[in-house]
Amino acid sequence: MGRGIIEPVDDIRTSNPPTNPELLDALTKDFVESGFNLKHIMRTIAHSRTYQQSIKTNKWNKADKINFSHAVARRLTAEQLLDAIGVATGSRPRFEAVPKNFRAVQLPDSKVKDDGFLKLFGRPERETSCECERTTEVSLAHAMNLINGPTVADALIDPEGRIAKLVKTGSDDRTVVEELYLATLSRLPQENEYAVAIEHLANAESKEEGTQDLLWALINSPAFLFNR
Repeated sequence: MGRGIIEPVDDIRTSNPPTNPELLDALTKDFVESGFNLKHIMRTIAHSRTYQQSIKTNKWNKADKINFSHAVARRLTAEQLLDAIGVATGSRPRFEAVPKNFRAVQLPDSKVKDDGFLKLFGRPERETSCECERTTEVSLAHAMNLINGPTVADALIDPEGRIAKLVKTGSDDRTVVEELYLATLSRLPQENEYAVAIEHLANAESKEEGTQDLLWALINSPAFLFNR
């Protein structure tokens, strides 16, 4: 949802009351009656109209930040983002001392080493139980890493990655564009997006280079980087 009914979520005290006490009480009652079933409470929230709100605002709720009147676009966490890049490029990140194809969200603790991506993007050190250890702010360092950092660059040119396989199979341009959009944004391109992408592939020095450019652009788009 972008924020808690109590915010921060672990700061429960009389001087920091919930924004909607009735909602919190109703969720508490439902959770207890379900036998403390986490899947049940998550399903209840995900099926609610509030959870399914658009990030688009109107003149009445534009300034609202506490009443859940619209969705809030928020950057993927460090682990989610690294795994999403792996899915999009078909190149799984590699970590020290863990099995091959381990996902970032499966890492047992923050001591497992990577190329620095997770630390830069705010993975918590897990030295305390405070939610404040994790950071999700967007900074220039994040943008520069995604634009020309080694994580995305190496994934794009991985000889076992998605692009290498697409080029090897000789897929036509429209098929390539569709697969890249589905892999990154989980949707098919719109007609104007088809036109721009296919034109770029046609004018690129090579199909491989043009495909890398297109996937790079999609990975750096807000639609990929933010949960919206």
